[in-house]
Amino acid sequence: MSSDPSILRAMARLRKALEKRMRMDDRAEELAAREKGQPIRSGTLAAYDTAALGKKLRPMLEYDGRGWRALAEEIGVTSPDLSRVMAGQDIAAGKVFAICDWAGLDARSFYRAPLSAPKPRKRPRRGRTFHGKSTETGKHPNA
Repeated sequence: MSSDPSILRAMARLRKALEKRMRMDDRAEELAAREKGQPIRSGTLAAYDTAALGKKLRPMLEYDGRGWRALAEEIGVTSPDLSRVMAGQDIAAGKVFAICDWAGLDARSFYRAPLSAPKPRKRPRRGRTFHGKSTETGKHPNA
């Protein structure tokens, strides 16, 4: 087979166009999953739903009117951290707590438990057991 240079160029352009289209389709699926409120990655590890946090945070940041650098400094995080939250990317748990504290949001509400996690255990409260002393009289019952 002879390789015509014009055919090779056309094939290369077609390959590039197809690869670009495939990347666009993958990105569209990713954005559609984000729109439904589902995490992009439903991993097996615990994480925070930063996409939902970003949706709640965006109006607050825009209403404030200051730049992201000034807000990030006030919050105690970096401006790239705020940018990552707005994009739905993961950041450290301590930074999630700092952002939620600043915004008046409950960080626990954005927590995603691992897929295989058991239900949370209820721990017994301390200080509610009777140890044999009366708290009203201060005397031991056998005295």
